[in-house]
Amino acid sequence: MAEKKKYDEQRELPSPWEWVIITLLSLVIIAYGLLAYRFVLEGPRHWDFGQLPDTPAESIYSTEEPPPRDGKLPRQLPKLPEAQPENPPKPPNQQLRERSPNR
Repeated sequence: MAEKKKYDEQRELPSPWEWVIITLLSLVIIAYGLLAYRFVLEGPRHWDFGQLPDTPAESIYSTEEPPPRDGKLPRQLPKLPEAQPENPPKPPNQQLRERSPNR
């Protein structure tokens, strides 16, 4: 005789009932969705935006070429006081030293 389980976590449903419960739950959810789709009507739309402009065609570059860039972009923020100069002087080219053997 099988021992009766004390706690619900230890009890098991017979195998066919597991699939029956899952299938019934799925069918209830699908039926609810189909009923809502069938009986909830579309409401009238009350908005009218009129004729919207074609945004890409309103760009100033749509009919004109952009001005050539000289490579320098305008500064958007002022320089910070602790900033380094824009082009610091480059160090002179020096030959690389050989490493000492004891290093």
